[in-house]
Amino acid sequence: MTKDSKPTAILEAANKQFRQYGFKKTSMEDIAKQTGISRASLYSYFNDKDDIFRAVSAKIHEHALASAESHLNATGKANNLASRIEKALLARHKPFQDAVTKSTHGSELFDEYSRLCGDIVANSNSRFQYILANTMKAAVKTGEIDLKATGITPAAVATILNLATAGLKHGAQDNATFVKRTKGFVKIFLSGLSTP
Repeated sequence: MTKDSKPTAILEAANKQFRQYGFKKTSMEDIAKQTGISRASLYSYFNDKDDIFRAVSAKIHEHALASAESHLNATGKANNLASRIEKALLARHKPFQDAVTKSTHGSELFDEYSRLCGDIVANSNSRFQYILANTMKAAVKTGEIDLKATGITPAAVATILNLATAGLKHGAQDNATFVKRTKGFVKIFLSGLSTP
């Protein structure tokens, strides 16, 4: 393992440990062992377990944003506006729904996420809504949607889509339910903005 690859390996190992054993039962020693490095080496990269948890969250957010942007920029006949937005919303929100629903420690992880990662979430939401708003602006220009009758801006549309999708996670016991809700929501929402 090279010096440059160690932080990535640490975060991957920590993510596995957190999902399998929860935040409270995962120690710095556990993460070091899972990574195959000494505890002292681990501390040369991260201050403590909170620091690692935040870094894991930030990495997941970065990957989710890159994937969402890729979907929004997709071209081709199969990638109509509804499809691109649906895929982008799922790319943005599904990784976190996975963590909650696929781990027996999902509730605990969500609590720690809420405690430690508020600034990361706010930044990620802001960036996602910005790229989503640009997609909506482009859709207005091409005539795919019409916002004149609604009186709302592309930025407002992006905010509604993002926050409403976040709300669809509540009470969804599995990903299939969340995906189904998101698809239905996007279909209904965009049908109200479609040009005649």
